[in-house]
Amino acid sequence: MRAILTSLLLVALAGPAAAGAWPREKGSTFVSLSHAVSTGTQTLLTPFMTISTYTGLYAEYGLTDKLTLGLDAGFGGDPEDAETDAYTVQTGAIFLRHPLWSDDTGHRTAIQFGLGRITDSDHGDQTRIIPALAWGYGFESRFGGGWAGIDASADFRQPSGDTVWKADATLGLKPTDRWMGILQLQTGLAPDTDPLVRFAPSVVRSFGKRVSLQLGAFAGIEGDDSLGGKVALWLTF
Repeated sequence: MRAILTSLLLVALAGPAAAGAWPREKGSTFVSLSHAVSTGTQTLLTPFMTISTYTGLYAEYGLTDKLTLGLDAGFGGDPEDAETDAYTVQTGAIFLRHPLWSDDTGHRTAIQFGLGRITDSDHGDQTRIIPALAWGYGFESRFGGGWAGIDASADFRQPSGDTVWKADATLGLKPTDRWMGILQLQTGLAPDTDPLVRFAPSVVRSFGKRVSLQLGAFAGIEGDDSLGGKVALWLTF
């Protein structure tokens, strides 16, 4: 069960659209409230289904035109079953992001550094140090504006000494002012689990300038056969 929740965490901690190469505009705030649910791999074809859940809070604030302050936090858990006790995890990290380079063709890179804590049923309370690097590219197409991005991070944890590696590739397209489509390939590697590769498509519907709703699904390609869904409320102000 812990491996199932670990794979769900790798999905949930991806951020709302993995657009880490773009700074938040000075003085503006973005908040995402999300909830993800994942089925147990061994129970997809049986009535004895086990469910893992993760509820997340993600926020960004533009300190300056180039420096973005962020928060990534949440709570997840497995239900208690006949074989194991209930497993829970709480995470929280603050981060700063700064652009490194950009050009007139739309390419850009950014660096990010995060510091936080994680508490789970196996390791107790641990410190997290999270450096990250992002590349992004904005473009125009016959179907509307879009972007592509790759976000990679290492999550160093003490005192266990564990490291969780993560990399996401994202393609987004906005054909209208109200609709946005996102395709994401999520990969991760955590201790005591197989390498994870997941496909996670989603759609975003805008309700005015400040409120949007994201509905998504995800399915394991490698290292995980579970299926899941995610709903998120986006707020911009």
